Amino acid sequence: MITSFECKFKTNQEKIEKVLQHYGLRKIQHTLYVGEMNNNERDDLAKNIREIVRENDIVLIMPICRNGYSKKESLGREIKFKNDLYRVF
Repeated sequence: MITSFECKFKTNQEKIEKVLQHYGLRKIQHTLYVGEMNNNERDDLAKNIREIVRENDIVLIMPICRNGYSKKESLGREIKFKNDLYRVF
């Protein structure tokens, strides 16, 4: 799962980031997150994000199959996650 977003207001960006982290997604760039989730978790994530987004916000959730994700290629510097995140339910 890859999620990208753009928010007009910093407070809304922080709310969205907290939701993404709650679901175990990891930040790989400023507003780009990646992680594994099943369809039910993705639907729940989308529901929670819908409650937060404002008119000028953009949130893009892109499911990727395991086969496609396993073929990813990273060029340049290695992506290092700041910390390990765990889902809290």
